[in-house]
Amino acid sequence: MLNLTTILALLATASLVGAFARRLGIPYATGLVVTAFLLGSWGLLPQLALDSTVVLHLFLPVLLFETAIRIDVALLRRSFESVFLLSTVGVVVMTGTTGVVLHVALGFDWPIALLMGNMLSITDTVAILAAFKELKVPQRLGTLIEGESLLNDGTALVLFGLLLNWTLSGHFDPLKSALDLVWVIVAGGIIGGVVGILTSLALLQTRDHLTEIMLSTLLALGSYHVAEEFHASGVISVVTAGLVLGNYGWRRALAPSSQVALGSFWEYAGFGVTTVVFLLVGLNVNSVQWVQYLPVILISFAAVQLGRASLIYPVFWVLGRFGREQVPLNWQHLMQLGNIKGSLTMVLAASLPMQLPGYRDLVTVVFGVVMMSLLVQGITLAPVIRRLGLATPSSRRQRFEREQLRLITGRAVQQELVTLYESGILSNSNFERLRARTQVSIAGAERELRRLGTEFQDHWDDVLQEIGQRLKHIEKSAVLNAIRQDLVSYEVAQEYLEQLDSQMVEQKF
Repeated sequence: MLNLTTILALLATASLVGAFARRLGIPYATGLVVTAFLLGSWGLLPQLALDSTVVLHLFLPVLLFETAIRIDVALLRRSFESVFLLSTVGVVVMTGTTGVVLHVALGFDWPIALLMGNMLSITDTVAILAAFKELKVPQRLGTLIEGESLLNDGTALVLFGLLLNWTLSGHFDPLKSALDLVWVIVAGGIIGGVVGILTSLALLQTRDHLTEIMLSTLLALGSYHVAEEFHASGVISVVTAGLVLGNYGWRRALAPSSQVALGSFWEYAGFGVTTVVFLLVGLNVNSVQWVQYLPVILISFAAVQLGRASLIYPVFWVLGRFGREQVPLNWQHLMQLGNIKGSLTMVLAASLPMQLPGYRDLVTVVFGVVMMSLLVQGITLAPVIRRLGLATPSSRRQRFEREQLRLITGRAVQQELVTLYESGILSNSNFERLRARTQVSIAGAERELRRLGTEFQDHWDDVLQEIGQRLKHIEKSAVLNAIRQDLVSYEVAQEYLEQLDSQMVEQKF
């Protein structure tokens, strides 16, 4: 009963945070952490342990897979140079730079400093991607952030294992470590690719969306564990498997109705896991220790920002000068600020063996830096995006939207005038006079929108696509109501629903 009460309390907390976070203008993840931290400190929520085994072997594969199946490889290929450098060489550079600062400024031994630098080099993109969706930043920028995060996790976890082994044993063999690094990455990619293809072929043999959801779940969790059994990277494996299913099996093996069902399932699974993880993060921050270690946490937080800056700006300068990809400076600023720490960093800290030298100090500082990152970077993210001009429409776009608003309000007024006239409140002469005045404004807005329309064809395409999706959902709801009321046979309705699903998928993709 206590477990059921705890689950209900967590669900209620998450629901309230979800309802108010957007109104307050803070990311959902930040709101969850802060709320759980406060309620846990006041004793209103139980102190639940952040079980690293559950998070690493269950929650992490779900989060990675849900992100991977949504990434378009064609878009990712356009930013391949940036993603590859940031998530491979970049992780090593950031780990080293952050470790050096921690060693010099705080006196941590080299193995501990580098291990901490590695854990703090991992980027949690939940908060930044949520802000991207709300503020409509460029799609390519979102793909760049998502791609870096996915591969960043894999490289960082592989490096974490090597550094932890060095810290515990006191010995570091560069050649063996390099060979191990190559093995876990290459083998993880091969395993993920193979099981992804096999699962896609298996999906061709069924048209039951429940079975397809089960197979995709098996792929997400199984690819991780199979790779771990072969001492390869489970993260690389599950990411590769997700990319294969999302870009190969998704369109070739799944019917439109299955694509809708599978997409909805994984969207909810990712949301649910994210909610649980960030609630646990907030509950596992000790307020007393956080205050005691505040100076060390602030220095470590500054070290992380310096390490990130030593990666972002030089990499994009090199790519801009010698590569094929040009990344605007305001994008670089956002990627610097968007280096938000989160659940995976805390999970790695919680998984450290207690016999590790300085275990308590290390875990407390890492947890504190994550909390600082979610508070400072998470809350300031949306205002900075606007400040950088990434969500601010141009003067032409503003003029276009003003005319849209004039058209919307004019037609709303006309509808209200008709209602007033039909109810007998307005006489015929007053109705015609007010309607003519409103029609002049509507005609002017329509004329201006036609003139500006060719400049904003992409905007119109997006609007029409959204309207089309909304109308298809209305059609689908009408069909389901007809089935419930026995107005049509199930066979005819099912055929119509499949056609609607196919049209919805075509409009979406």
